Amino acid sequence: MVKRIFCFIMITLIPFGLLWAGGQPEAQPPQVVEEAAALEKEDWDAIYEAARAEGKVVIYSLSSRIFDAIESFKAQYPGIDVEAFDMTGVDQVEKLTREQAAGLYNVDVLNMANGPTLVNELLPQGLIKNYVPQTLLGGQATEDLIPANLREPLLVHSLESKVVFYNFQTYPESPVDTIWDLTRPEWRGRVQMKDPMLTEENMNFLQTIVQDADLMARAYEQEFGEPITLSPGIKNAGYEFIHRLIKNDLVLTTSDGDAAKAVGAPDQTEPPLTLSVSSSKIRYNDSKGTKLAIAWNLKPKAGMTKLNYIIMANKAPHPNAAKLLIRWLIGDELGGAGFKPWFVPAQWSSRRDVKPPATDVRLDELGKNTWYIDYQFVYEQGLEVRDFWLGQ
Repeated sequence: MVKRIFCFIMITLIPFGLLWAGGQPEAQPPQVVEEAAALEKEDWDAIYEAARAEGKVVIYSLSSRIFDAIESFKAQYPGIDVEAFDMTGVDQVEKLTREQAAGLYNVDVLNMANGPTLVNELLPQGLIKNYVPQTLLGGQATEDLIPANLREPLLVHSLESKVVFYNFQTYPESPVDTIWDLTRPEWRGRVQMKDPMLTEENMNFLQTIVQDADLMARAYEQEFGEPITLSPGIKNAGYEFIHRLIKNDLVLTTSDGDAAKAVGAPDQTEPPLTLSVSSSKIRYNDSKGTKLAIAWNLKPKAGMTKLNYIIMANKAPHPNAAKLLIRWLIGDELGGAGFKPWFVPAQWSSRRDVKPPATDVRLDELGKNTWYIDYQFVYEQGLEVRDFWLGQ
């Protein structure tokens, strides 16, 4: 049984293979200038003047923190207005696709995590393109500071993990040591996560567990001292974990924030746990007085690490202002400028020279503690996992 916490929400299944797995008009003159200039060294003074002539830039972002970032952008670049929209990745994909199919080009920049959809569908279809500034704030060459795998095929803004949170006030140490503990009777109705049908990345997390079913099976045997027995009709330990999690009255929320606040609220006797909630929510300890801690040492993995991309839309109506905004949001070597709202514990910049605030895990350790999404697996087999989820 699954419990869902929400007031009213309408879910529309968009006709993309990945979304839950996961003759064009002539280019406008600013776009032509932009494409020609890409072959030359970027002149940021000239780009700023061109951006002032464009007058504004439009961004869709997965985080409400964008509103703080654009205030600093407007202060740095007077004369350029910013229209920002806080939207889930799913909503961004739907809006962008419908608009461009109708010949409407409204958005300039998108900030989202939906890697499998972006890389396997939107990028090949030409709905988005990868823009990487040649130099960063401070004048450093981008290729010297952002690794190639975080510049291509799309520019990564930041990284964060989807993890299990517990309440450190109630539990000085993590009350669970394996992800399988979340299926035990003592945690019935006490595990919360954002509904995977509302966020591609949580569905990707479940798909990754299924992909790594052998590792899940070994973790089960190490914890319980015997091989796992699969339920009738279930073919591997990854699917079995999903099945048992749902049977254990998993609570589904409409946001990571709701789950994090429920776990971290102070003075609880039996606080719940989260599953697959963004690690950067640990910032709530400072901003909201929560008591959140991350179970980084869970076996076989603590969760999944996702890449948050910063992308230019096809036929962006304000391409020069979009360039400035993308560069600003990447930030400086101190994690400041446009990156400041994301410079928090358990969130990592794509710049290798940015030292993150105190956190228990370094960026180069994330591969040991968490899974990364296999975009090709999600593209080819992800729908099967989604259908299994819907059938429970």
